[in-house]
Amino acid sequence: MPVPVAVKVGALALAAMGAYTWFANAIPQIESRPPQELSLEGNVPPAQLVRAGEQIFRTKGACETCHKIGERGTRAPDLGGVGGRAATRKPGTPAKQYLLESLITPGAYLVEGYPNIMPQVDRPPITLNRSEVWAMVAYLQSLGGTVDVTLEDIPPTVGAAAAGGAAAPAEVKIPGDPKAGEAVFTTKGACVACHAAGKVAGGKVGPDLSQIAKIQTPEYIMKKILDPAGLGTVSGFPPGVMPKDLGQRLTAKEYTDLVAFLLTLK
Repeated sequence: MPVPVAVKVGALALAAMGAYTWFANAIPQIESRPPQELSLEGNVPPAQLVRAGEQIFRTKGACETCHKIGERGTRAPDLGGVGGRAATRKPGTPAKQYLLESLITPGAYLVEGYPNIMPQVDRPPITLNRSEVWAMVAYLQSLGGTVDVTLEDIPPTVGAAAAGGAAAPAEVKIPGDPKAGEAVFTTKGACVACHAAGKVAGGKVGPDLSQIAKIQTPEYIMKKILDPAGLGTVSGFPPGVMPKDLGQRLTAKEYTDLVAFLLTLK
């Protein structure tokens, strides 16, 4: 008795599905995990350290938000060749020490023409741990210099906030409504005339704020709204453009809503 065509087709489909299932299960499965914090100890080859530092520079450190390598950044100096220049910045200060200082106390030495806006990388919002700071210094040294930084060059107190130590500041919580703050940004505050902010397309008179909460502290953001000139002008943008009277024009609720919105921009 002939086998019906429908039965033949069904049998072929089941065989094909079985083959695909076997093939899929035969492929080694890779578990997806969130990125781990870097933890390095002992004798790490400089090449490995530099690779780790470059990855941190481009990801967790959020350095590319402000810095470029080989060209002027939107907010900060060009880092091309910084490993060589670092040895000449402060007489008597080795390159690795200068670079470390520029990461954990960035306001100690400012490049002319740039305001003091860089956060400490081992504190919130960036919060690099000690190993990550070590790798970052190595990467910066590699840009035109010789990599000679060791873990012993990084003080044990560096990265205490990342490790949950006593140095970690209390989290700042803003009681505002981000959605209402977005409305303030685009209407009464008129911020959109000069700034873009995430999905909100805006002017280019001022810097793009799409990652402002990733690179700046809540304290900086709150102060910048009330006293824009007091915190300096971001390099590459005209001074004196941001209104000085936002603190008077906005109600207390509008101000806290605006800050809450800006703190979502990561």
